[in-house]
Amino acid sequence: DKLDASTWLVMLMLIQFFAMFSDVPADGYSVELGQLEPPERRGVILATGQIVRFSFCMIAGLIQALLLNGPTTNESGCAISFDNCWSWGLTINQYYALLFVLVTILTIPILWLKETDPSTVPQHTLQHFSKEIWATLQNQTTLYLLIFVIGVSTLTNFTSIANIYMQYYVIQLTNFEAGVDTISTYLALSVAIYIFKTYLLNRNWRYTQYGSTIFAAFLQCVWILVYYNVGNLQNPWFTIFIDLDQYFVMGLTQVLFSLAVIELSSPGLEATTYELLITVANASGTLCIIIGTQLLTPLKASACTNDDDNDNISNCSSSSVDVNSQSSFNQTDGPYRYTLYCITLTVISIVCCFIFTPFLPHSKEQCAEWKEEGEKAGNSTIRGYISLFLSLGTIAYGFAVAILLIDPSTSCLAVVGGTGC
Repeated sequence: DKLDASTWLVMLMLIQFFAMFSDVPADGYSVELGQLEPPERRGVILATGQIVRFSFCMIAGLIQALLLNGPTTNESGCAISFDNCWSWGLTINQYYALLFVLVTILTIPILWLKETDPSTVPQHTLQHFSKEIWATLQNQTTLYLLIFVIGVSTLTNFTSIANIYMQYYVIQLTNFEAGVDTISTYLALSVAIYIFKTYLLNRNWRYTQYGSTIFAAFLQCVWILVYYNVGNLQNPWFTIFIDLDQYFVMGLTQVLFSLAVIELSSPGLEATTYELLITVANASGTLCIIIGTQLLTPLKASACTNDDDNDNISNCSSSSVDVNSQSSFNQTDGPYRYTLYCITLTVISIVCCFIFTPFLPHSKEQCAEWKEEGEKAGNSTIRGYISLFLSLGTIAYGFAVAILLIDPSTSCLAVVGGTGC
């Protein structure tokens, strides 16, 4: 009933690896179906699919909130009460057993779904797919979208590491509260995508990107009230309310460039183009977390989590913030340092949003213009190598970081977001 961090990370990586085999075809198929929709409704299928996906993320949060708040999954000696730890709850083994049963039950109906006759689907070789990918990389619009995805996903979707320290060390969220945090995050994202699908689908996409990034940045600044405990706001429920983090912007960003792919991709290359961008976006998300973590060091905001004595700040260096308790957090100048960190992330996010968002078409009409310009310009080997370098560089770094984070002896390296070994 116990897991060390390395084992847990390996399990998560394996889960994501196998989930990829169901996720990738579904995403590609959504893009292909999108091209069959009427022009004024093109993208509704894809946006609806995203809402369904994030709805199940809310169910995962509900499971965490209701079933993982017992004595074995919280800090030892946690006081038993409704708003703290509960007297009952699943163990880690029971939790994963439940997930296995749920996935099995949900998989069974898929076996009876109607499938396309395989004999009607053209079979392609690896060489054919390699040529398709290379042709996609040489396209002008692909390069623009890669720049948008890497720039926005890396430099505007920051997860504030300081806020994580506040919630899980200073404020100490229970698993119930953490589950509610997950539910509220994905609920807000699902509502945002619904509003976009219903009211903004045929409006200016860049304005949506600007608006979502600025809104998320504003919520980041509200955390300053928490750092200084203004009006006793250093409590779990207020932080849950404002904690939309990077998933809010990331979800809307994914929908936006997905719509661009529907409009811009050549027939037969829809899934290839989409999955290339999704893979790069996911790797960029990893890079974003690393940058957000590394910024703590120059701002002297790295967390000290020495558990020997919650109020003994002598065990922490002068360039760190002691997050073991509210008093030690205040004594080590935590409010000021975290405020400076918060403002830094906010400024970088907003500035980079205005730099990289112009690489996203602002509407379906501009997608048609870009597609026509791209066809006139033709494919370029130089563009292909630039796109290949951006893609492989981002993906390789993301993969290398994922491997290094599994081992405690390498997860402390500064290059992967650690404070140094």
